Amino acid sequence: APESRADGSVSGSFRRAKLRLYLEQLKQLVPLGPDSTRHTTLSLLKRAKTHIKKLEEQDRRALSIKEQLQREHRFLKRRLEQLSAQSLERVRTDSTGSAVSTDDSEQEVDVEGMEFGPGELDSVGSNSDVDDHYSLQSGGYGPPCRRPARPALS
Repeated sequence: APESRADGSVSGSFRRAKLRLYLEQLKQLVPLGPDSTRHTTLSLLKRAKTHIKKLEEQDRRALSIKEQLQREHRFLKRRLEQLSAQSLERVRTDSTGSAVSTDDSEQEVDVEGMEFGPGELDSVGSNSDVDDHYSLQSGGYGPPCRRPARPALS
């Protein structure tokens, strides 16, 4: 019986040493704050839990922003394709000798290097990308901002 007790105390001290090592590693990962120089195991674990929740929330926000930016990218890509198609159509019309339109709605637009404001990009596009377009105005941390779809320009 004395041998099994000695084995138990060795494995117990090994477990405690491992736990101390893990707690030291956790201290390096969790911001502890200036309120105390000596932190208890319980306070360290509570701070770690709070820190993990904060990181998860930041991750959710970053994912939301990423999704919004992907929608915006698709919207801008479609808009560029539309403008390019309009430009090609004008070139074909010009090459056949037809009169060039002077209507302001058909003026050629160079979109490269242009910066668009939040309201300017919603004029054309599908509801899927335009609805949530530019909801980053609020920092992108709230629920997506729904906007009514505007009619497409003809």
